Order: sequence, then structure tokens, then C-alpha cells
Amino acid sequence: MINWLLEQQLVFSLLLLFMITIETKGIHKLGSTTVYALWILVPLGLLANNLPQDVITVSDTSIYRHIVNLDTATVDQTFNISWAWLWALGCGAILYIAGLSQLKIHQLPRTPAQIHNKHRSLPNKLPVYTSSNLSGPILSGVFKPELLLPQEFHSQFSVRQQQLMLAHELVHYQRKDNLYNLLALILVALFWFNPLSWLAYRAFRRSQELACDATVLRNLAQKDKITYSKALVKCAEHSLHSFSIYSPYGEKSSMQKRIKNIQNNRSVKPVMIGLALALSTSLIAGVALANMAETSHKVKQAFMATPVIRIEPKYPQKAAQNGIEGSVILQFDITKDGSTDNIEVIESFPQRIFDKESVIALEQWQYKPRIQGGKAQIQTGLQVQLDFRLDPNKHEQSASTSKIEKIKVQH
Repeated sequence: MINWLLEQQLVFSLLLLFMITIETKGIHKLGSTTVYALWILVPLGLLANNLPQDVITVSDTSIYRHIVNLDTATVDQTFNISWAWLWALGCGAILYIAGLSQLKIHQLPRTPAQIHNKHRSLPNKLPVYTSSNLSGPILSGVFKPELLLPQEFHSQFSVRQQQLMLAHELVHYQRKDNLYNLLALILVALFWFNPLSWLAYRAFRRSQELACDATVLRNLAQKDKITYSKALVKCAEHSLHSFSIYSPYGEKSSMQKRIKNIQNNRSVKPVMIGLALALSTSLIAGVALANMAETSHKVKQAFMATPVIRIEPKYPQKAAQNGIEGSVILQFDITKDGSTDNIEVIESFPQRIFDKESVIALEQWQYKPRIQGGKAQIQTGLQVQLDFRLDPNKHEQSASTSKIEKIKVQH
């Protein structure tokens, strides 16, 4: 998983930089609705970067053997940093915070709301509630959305403001924006270690709100735009700044940009939209072609990658004290960067005595990957046998006749 995440960083970062730049500099030329639609480039780009490709399948079934000496026996109390666990911890923390935020909204005290006929009609299957803990309308939930209104919604805002604000939430509901927000949050959780993912997430949510504003105010008079802007300001002033990853009313910079965009709203030239679509298509096609260029071809016999670093496994202390010898056969892949991956214990004797130390050592091995056509290639299905011997000298004759490769690692 870690190797896959690292392989996506170049394409992922370029896509995010492109969209952040478009959201910041190009929104007045392209329009907020177009910019919001262009965010589909991020998942499409990742998909194009992971199109199915062939890998080298090693048909050589030989097992390469290494002898582990007692010289490397150490106390079985070691601390190994696992980047996979570190990534999982960060990913889990983000999802936990997001879930906690949603739970807080779900647990808000609420009462069923009565929507007057003078308001724009809302779908019958959309539950509407009021709560004293809100400063503005919020569409909560992904698969079963609920519309939450401030308790003083009818007295705090004018009738026209209420109509416009309800229309805004209805756009969110019809476009299923909460589902897209969940998918965006999952990407943030997966790539939390990339600072651009956080900047892009806020830019995405900001462009989402701007697109909703543009849809609501399309073809409306300037008076309605001023009325709507005043309602947004009032929501921001009464915002509780509750603990959440993003708040449409609590973030000052986003609210300022929304009001500024309403004031400077201009029609978008079709040629600009066409240019954006052409550029987007070229970008995705470029990613797909680059991925295809790295596609490796199956061969009957793969040349073995050259080992650069091979860490000797530690001889388990208890096994050494009890005079236990044994062997472990492992299967693994070599990635394009030369690291080992998909390590699996195929056979061990005695069972589970030497497995852990063998896997730990093999995880640290590094190879110079096989190069074909100037590109590093993936190799799969390689096997290695690690023989744990207390007295390797008595196996010297056997080793030479069976072509056992001996490696002495100095510590």
C-alpha cells in the first residue's frame, strides 16, 4: 500500500496544483460551476495513472538460498518503525475526526420544522429540522440527507433570504454534494502526508459553495444578490465555529470569496469553457499515455534484479539457546524502485520459529531493478530460502554441491 501511495505522488500533486491554481486564478474566467466540475480531473487522473498493465512474470522456479549464521543472534527486543502503521494511524485519525464531526451534527437537539408555502417547495423525502445550535442551514448526511435550520430561521432572516438559502441547500441535495465531499475526504485520508491534499480539499469545498451560489443566483436581479449576500454575512457573524474539518459559514476567507464572487459575477465565454475542456482532456490523456509507456511485457525468462542491500536476519535468541536450526522459504516481488513487496512465507521448518525475523530482514532488502527499454520493471514471484545454521562449517560440503549462496553480513 505504501509503495502504491508513493507511486501516485507525482501525478496526484500535479493534479492538485493544477486545480488549486484554477480555483484561485481562473474562477472569474471559467466560472464557479465550470471550476467545480473540473475537480473530477483528480479521481480521473488517478484512475488513468493506474490503468491495468502487465508485469514481468518470473518463470524461473529456482529457489535462491542464503545461510544465516549464529553470529547475528541478538536479543529479540528491537524497535522497528513501520511506515505502513504510521500511515494507517494518520488515515484513521482523519476518518475518526470526520466521523466525530458528523456525529456531533447528528446528535444536535432538533425539532421537526414547518416550511411555509411561501418558500420554495422541498422534496417530501428530505426531512427538515430546526436546532438552536446552528447559525445557518446545513445539509447533513450522505445516504439519508437531512436539512437542519437555525431555530430562529424564520425570524432571523427575511422571507426572500429564506427562499434563497433553502434554494442553496436544495442544489447541494440535488447534486449529491455530500457524497462527493465524502469521496474527497477519503482522498485526503489516503494522502494525508501530502500538504497539497489539505489545500486542495479546502479549495474543493470553497468551489462547491461558489458553484451553488452561482446556480441559485443565475438570472436573478442585483437586488436578490445583495439580499443573499447579507444573509451570508449574518450566518458568518452568528457562526458557532464548531469543531469540524470544514464549515461553510465559519471560515472567514471562504465567506469573503463567496461574497466577492457574487458581486463580480460575470457571464462565462463559451470559448473559455471549451479551452478548459481541451486542456483537461489533454492532461488526462497525457497521464494515461505516460502510464502505458511504463507498461512492462511478459517474458519467458526474466533477468534477475541486482541486489544492492541485503540485511542478514537475526538468529532468534531462544532458538539459538535451544540448539534449533531451520529454514524459511519466502516469496516476494521487486518493485520499480528496487524495494521488496508482497512478502509471503511459503514454507518454514520448524513452523513460525524463524518466520518473523526472515520477513523483517527481507523487507529491508534493496535491489537495482531490472531495466527494459530504459524503464524500471516490476518483477514478481521471486523466492528465497533462508537457512538458519548454528554451525555453518559442517554444511560447507553440502553447500558447495548444492550451489547454496553464502552471504556474510558484518554488523
